[in-house]
Amino acid sequence: MTGDARPNVVVLCLDTVRKDIYDQYATRLREMATVRFEGMRALGGWSVPSHAGMLTGAVPSETGVHTHQRRFDPIDVADTWIAPLSRSGYESVCVSSNIYASPVFGFDRFFDRTVPISPSRRLPAGMDVQRHISDRSTDGVEAYADFVRQALAHDHPLRSLANGVLLKLDDVSRKLPVEKPTDFGGRAIARTLEREVTEPDGPVLAFANLMDAHGPHTPFRGLDDSIHGVSADFHSSRFRDSDVNAADGLGEFGADIERVRRLYAATVDYLDRIVADLVTELAAGDDRDTVVIVTADHGENLGYESDGHLMNHMSSLSEALLHVPFDIITTGDGDLDLAVDETRADEQGAVPGDTSSPVAVDGLSSHTDLVDVIRSLAGEDPFDPFAFERERARAEIVGSGSGIPEGGDESYWDRGQRVVYEDDRKYYRDQLGTEAVYDVSGPPSKQVERPDETVPNGLFESAFGDWVTDDDHDERAFGEEVDAASRARLEDLGYL
Repeated sequence: MTGDARPNVVVLCLDTVRKDIYDQYATRLREMATVRFEGMRALGGWSVPSHAGMLTGAVPSETGVHTHQRRFDPIDVADTWIAPLSRSGYESVCVSSNIYASPVFGFDRFFDRTVPISPSRRLPAGMDVQRHISDRSTDGVEAYADFVRQALAHDHPLRSLANGVLLKLDDVSRKLPVEKPTDFGGRAIARTLEREVTEPDGPVLAFANLMDAHGPHTPFRGLDDSIHGVSADFHSSRFRDSDVNAADGLGEFGADIERVRRLYAATVDYLDRIVADLVTELAAGDDRDTVVIVTADHGENLGYESDGHLMNHMSSLSEALLHVPFDIITTGDGDLDLAVDETRADEQGAVPGDTSSPVAVDGLSSHTDLVDVIRSLAGEDPFDPFAFERERARAEIVGSGSGIPEGGDESYWDRGQRVVYEDDRKYYRDQLGTEAVYDVSGPPSKQVERPDETVPNGLFESAFGDWVTDDDHDERAFGEEVDAASRARLEDLGYL
């Protein structure tokens, strides 16, 4: 494809969506896929290092972006997959409800334009209500009057007022036994992304982060009650994930964790519906073909035995976190120009170049290759998905990424951790010297420890280094102090 015929390329990051739950509940997207990468692994276990890895294909010790440096300043724009396509005429846009993937932490500088979405700014043209709340010096009736005055003085007064009403409805629903009336930004992102992709005349390279599957979890309007069956007054803030992680098993938290699991599954089903609708709208709203990559920055621990009975994504490199979806969907009249050799085609009962049934890449693959996948999809040459199978993949984190359990051993929860994948084995080593070997040949997002096996000599080529123990990490984690509105958002998400 050349010139104006080049497709739009959209990377949809379903934040915190693990592979096994995606396979079970994202049935529409699975059916729409032209190519399915079944063995895709993320480069980190939580948002900051994983987003840096998605941009560059590198792990935290290489990008310099991790728990102790959460801004994206160390990354050169030229080292991302956005740069070469921007030089070739692609217009780049980011639409995100993840505060880390936003201007607050410097994520916007990689794109021509960035549209942040948040619970206090669902209509992005309107004012950010949370910033008004954080900056206000009045209370009670005067505070509401002050908000109305500012909203009416805004360039988009009706949208500003609507943002305030929606935020207030969410707040009221949390205090009453009624379901939350809005989602966590998914529909707003879908609407915004459709406009941002279809309105420009030239090809668009878009990245979007949908945070709905990320905690906190509570029933909200649009979820399928037949999947979750959780009462409207439940909210996952009734317990702390860090308390579960410090406990011996699930214990007293078991019933609440089961509710979270069901809400999580229903949310993945919800995301499946709105993203499938988005793909349909992209096909109808633009003469240009669009290639959509559906993936996740990482998955989620849900307290299962294979998750180490851990919750959320702190201090872990479990398969629940690292095994992520990666489906490629095409829109328009043109099919993806696949280059699948005859041997591979015969194995799947497919015809080379035929995209009427999905091609499954079952081997190991990694976000390391996202940059080359995107270049290939946007280029003139046929796309060979099997060229991205790997003999080895890796992932890495340092620090907990969120609050350390009260009274917990900071050296343990804040330790550096690395894994290397080879064939059906996952080799683990942490900064404290702990090693383990896991069999990952079974169901998605599961790992089985093999205590009789050892990590091969020389597999981990380097020591962790000073970057994981810098005494100044607390001071430089956020760069300049984040504003009060951003801090409130981080606290609500469990990062502070």
